Amino acid sequence: MTHAVHMLAFEDDPHVIALRWALERMGVPVVHSTGLAQWRGREIGVEIGPGHARLPDMGDAPISVWNRRPQAPKPKPGLPQDEAFLAGEWRTFYENLVATAPQLLPSFWVNAPAAAWNAENKLLQLVAAREIGLTFPDTVMGNDAGAVRRLAQNGRVVFKAFRPHAWQEEGGVAATTTILDNDHLPDTRVIEFCPGIYQRYVEKTSDIRVTVAGNRLLAVRLHRRSREAYVDWRIHVLDKDFFAEQITLPAALEQRIQALMASLGLVFGCLDFVVDADGAYQFLEINQAGQFLFLEDMIPDIGVMRMMASFLAAGARDYSVVEDASLTMAEFRASEAYAAMADRLHIDEPSIV
Repeated sequence: MTHAVHMLAFEDDPHVIALRWALERMGVPVVHSTGLAQWRGREIGVEIGPGHARLPDMGDAPISVWNRRPQAPKPKPGLPQDEAFLAGEWRTFYENLVATAPQLLPSFWVNAPAAAWNAENKLLQLVAAREIGLTFPDTVMGNDAGAVRRLAQNGRVVFKAFRPHAWQEEGGVAATTTILDNDHLPDTRVIEFCPGIYQRYVEKTSDIRVTVAGNRLLAVRLHRRSREAYVDWRIHVLDKDFFAEQITLPAALEQRIQALMASLGLVFGCLDFVVDADGAYQFLEINQAGQFLFLEDMIPDIGVMRMMASFLAAGARDYSVVEDASLTMAEFRASEAYAAMADRLHIDEPSIV
């Protein structure tokens, strides 16, 4: 099974189910594990010595490993007095696997576990972006109320949480992206209570989503047909006013995006930009395990599913996209694989976000 693709994610991840369907139509075997410590559902033991380092009895190395959204191991049941020790041992063992997985399993990793782990660091992203010349809004991270107030002196700021979250409130969902101004900042004690990300607000005309898979990228402009741009487009994708179109980025920006990917050690990622009133692209963040199939629901001929399936099947940064026109979200939604998934997950609407 040397040409298999191995996927690491929770069992019912819709992106994994969709890409498995696409790869199997291409004749590429797919293996699934929930995480590094549950490789093919087996117990795991790393054997290492002066002349060897391996995961025994794990079969041939796959052509690629899609480190999609792996699950950390859960400690096995034990005595109450042992719970803290067991949790610590499992956590440390998992960290050991994350640091060494590409050496133990020499496949093409999308993305390598250590790089994926580091790329979740929002501050590290901005430091890397600054070094390669990407423009981004002035930012304060932390809980220093004085620094936040200085940032807000010259205009509005956007508050974001470090991790995606939404609260269900009366009348709908409340997102964590909020616009604040100098006259309406939270009380000092509120700012100091919890660290957050505060960025100078950009008077934007649209949002840009860039999906990078190896040497290829797809860029989409996201905006509403009328009025100003959304504060947070993610909670408006089902709005009637929402509009998406594929675009071509300036060559210099594409080069900087690839430089950022290389700096972070990533081969796949979903990047968010905004376009300001002067037409300049402002970088916001990169999600190394971002969602991308929703783009094909919005723009049916964009081919993001074919691109990603071709990338995983090739096991290399440089690859060609297969010409099979049936590898689409529309065909997947008409498949038995989608019907089974929709039944398990109680999906009523024919879409994946």
